[in-house]
Amino acid sequence: MSGKAIWIEGGTRSGKTNGLVAQFCQWLEEAVVLGKHLHLNAKILVLAGNDDSKRDFGDQLIARTQGKYPISAKTLIGFMQEEVLLFYPLLTQKLRLPAYFPLRLRPETEQELATKLWQPALDRLNWREIAPSEYRFVRRILDLIQLAAYSCTPLESLPSILTTGFGAMAGGEIYQCVESLAAEWRDWCLDRGLLTYGIITELYWRHLLPQPEYQRHLRDRYWMLLADDVDDYPAIGRQICEFLLDAGVWGAFSYNPDGMVRLGLSADP
Repeated sequence: MSGKAIWIEGGTRSGKTNGLVAQFCQWLEEAVVLGKHLHLNAKILVLAGNDDSKRDFGDQLIARTQGKYPISAKTLIGFMQEEVLLFYPLLTQKLRLPAYFPLRLRPETEQELATKLWQPALDRLNWREIAPSEYRFVRRILDLIQLAAYSCTPLESLPSILTTGFGAMAGGEIYQCVESLAAEWRDWCLDRGLLTYGIITELYWRHLLPQPEYQRHLRDRYWMLLADDVDDYPAIGRQICEFLLDAGVWGAFSYNPDGMVRLGLSADP
């Protein structure tokens, strides 16, 4: 299949989503002529910035086609979560993890368990250098795990990034400990089959997406990609979209240059 890519840019309520729907219909007509829609396993991947826009966008596309075509509508984070759960046996084999059925941790449970795991370190560290309270220190490390994963940054890079960001002396103990605590928490969770958003995203970008076996599955599963409001996506979204485009998937994207409402933890355009 020859690749196609369309980029639609505009402000809020400028018709970007309608443009994606129109492009979708145009490509369906073209695909019927070319016979590209006849691949039994090929779906249309629809991505959106949040759950509300995912539902609205997916409903519009289904309504325009009377549900004749298999459409898979997801947020980017939801997509990665489903992929990690679906291909978890492949990850356990690659990383030599215990073959538990994975369980998602709620943020409040994550906070409680991480605090208990790190308590010996918390009792001796001067965490006040980077947080006003023990609770905020723990929350900040957990958020950093998620931020690092969303931006495709290895945990090993955290000490140098934090040292630069806080303007501190290189080699400060607290910044080195942030990396070791983050890695300890990740490994502790994986040994028990426990998953958080940060761990799921790191598993996806660092271990699953580079896997040739997974890449073959991903390449064969979709023939069209529609991504709305990509300014709300974390940076890992670019790697996923570029892989699909390189594989010959037809892709259309909408972008608001004045958007980025979730710049930081949930988005990094």
